Amino acid sequence: MKIRFLIGGPQGRGVETASFMFIYGVGAAGYYIYARREFWSNIAGGRHSYVVGTISESWPAPAPGNTVDMALTFDGHAVLEHVFHLRRGSYLVYNTEEETKTPDSYNMMSKALAERLKKFAKERGFEPTVGNFVKYLRENGVEAVGVPYNKSITEIGRKIGVTSPVMLARFVNTFVVALGMSLLGLGEEYVARGVEFALGKKAEVIEQNRRVAVEAMRLVDKRIATLQPRRVEVKRVFWNGNEAAAYGKIAGGVRFVSYYPITPATDDAMTFERLIPFPVRKDAGELAALERVGAVAFQAEDELSAIAVTTGAAIAGARAATATSGPGFSLMAEALSMAGMMEVGVVVTLWMRAGPSTGQATRQAQEELLPATFIGHGEYPKIVYASGDLEEVFYDSVKVFNWAEKYRVPVIHLVDKNLSNTFTVMPLPDFSKVRIDAVKPVVFPQTKEAEAYPLDSLVPPRLLPGVSNAVFHLNSLEHDPEGDPEEDPVIVARMFERRMAKMKLIDEEIPPEDKLAYFGPPDAEVVIVGWGSVKPAVLSALEELRDAAFLYVKMLYPFPAPLVKKHLEGKKTLFIENNYLAQLALASRMFAGIEPTAVAVKFNGRPVTTDDVVDAYKRFKAGEKIIKIETDL
Repeated sequence: MKIRFLIGGPQGRGVETASFMFIYGVGAAGYYIYARREFWSNIAGGRHSYVVGTISESWPAPAPGNTVDMALTFDGHAVLEHVFHLRRGSYLVYNTEEETKTPDSYNMMSKALAERLKKFAKERGFEPTVGNFVKYLRENGVEAVGVPYNKSITEIGRKIGVTSPVMLARFVNTFVVALGMSLLGLGEEYVARGVEFALGKKAEVIEQNRRVAVEAMRLVDKRIATLQPRRVEVKRVFWNGNEAAAYGKIAGGVRFVSYYPITPATDDAMTFERLIPFPVRKDAGELAALERVGAVAFQAEDELSAIAVTTGAAIAGARAATATSGPGFSLMAEALSMAGMMEVGVVVTLWMRAGPSTGQATRQAQEELLPATFIGHGEYPKIVYASGDLEEVFYDSVKVFNWAEKYRVPVIHLVDKNLSNTFTVMPLPDFSKVRIDAVKPVVFPQTKEAEAYPLDSLVPPRLLPGVSNAVFHLNSLEHDPEGDPEEDPVIVARMFERRMAKMKLIDEEIPPEDKLAYFGPPDAEVVIVGWGSVKPAVLSALEELRDAAFLYVKMLYPFPAPLVKKHLEGKKTLFIENNYLAQLALASRMFAGIEPTAVAVKFNGRPVTTDDVVDAYKRFKAGEKIIKIETDL
């Protein structure tokens, strides 16, 4: 069973709250949900935002496509925004009180979209009103469920004893969600569960909204499906990508996070901050005697300060991270080079978004693969690693700190806006799989001079100030083994080679299963290649593309060239990426000598969807070499 849904309306008017109600309520009935949020970079003011997702009986729930089975709209703007995302057999819930409005009625609608809609209507001989577009949808097999929202909510208010316009306006979320729940055949108790989650546990609020739901459900006599409540035996969690990253940091022993606010990274650090102090599991070894442990979340004055203080925290012995996005990451270049020269293990969680510059601050892109690989001045060892779904975001947030500490290198953890704003009801990760590979500091019996960078060791000893009883120097200048500045060409060359040899060590020691994964038939003639958050879309598409395989690359630097060549040599390859240059294809050519057969790229600020992958594959089979994906959902 798979039901694709959309909830859309004016930004800042409760669309996200309604979506949380809906997702939590459906999840409470025993279903899994994969959904994502799309919104404009202005905070409010009438722009359109929406949440699109998939309901499933099993996990993983399929990734969204380019059409939906059910659209719950708050206003006529939302109807016009999603006319082309509805197909024969879809259900549209809309407000009949807005039928006479046109694209020009909505001042905050994109002018380009308004012109496209008016042109479309003119070519088909009708006035571009909401009502006429609904008529067009009905003629093309869409079930349109029209309800006068304001009139209905006012009448419901009288029945339950609420007449204040302010209070009635607050019922809109519940009203729209209840219409959707009715279409799915779920009862008002699941709306109430969603209300409790989204609006709080105040009994009066829950009861009022439950009564609104009861009355609203009577207005709908159609059904997309009749979802029977299901008993789920596994523990589940409702969270987004930022929360998955923050919980991964906590579980992975991170005790210092610095940040300067930037979309979409801020919620990662703020979730970490909100959860301080952290509860301690009973099986937590030496910490088990404590009920809670503390940590530090530090809001710096800018991104350069954020990475600098993170480096200082790591020098002091903490597992330390900073979270940022593209513009902030650019400002960290100098300090990342410093961490590389000083050989300090820090982690940057890089939430990629559409650029360049401020670009589309709240939209999706995978544009930082190459910038992350080559960031900073000079050459220094680092790890660039990408996650593709929320489960990976959680577990990888532990792995990257193990590697940073073990190899004493900066690690850049690539995630993105799509993952940040993905909301799931999914199985709770297994915390017993979390392994913290801590490197014990070297502690001398008495104070002594110590080499911070011994030439006979690729990875320097872990010396901690105030702990190791050592006098040592960490230096951002080129230095000798004692950490003192040095420019003698022989020493410089030996120090340089010792540092860079870590790349080979990292490549040899990190197991293949952490570097990439292969899905599909071993003898597939065509291999789709991708990284990061295209993973769920490609895996969902493989259900239809049974003759294709998928090579999913996670370790991006040092690039796993032998493994990539093993899977791709002699195969036809289609690289699918959320950037203009097909950066993974460039890296594969650069490091592994793999020339892509074709590339499919999407760079309009929207994620790659399941339908995008299927369509790109068909175009590839038809002979296209450079495939531009232009879908807009």
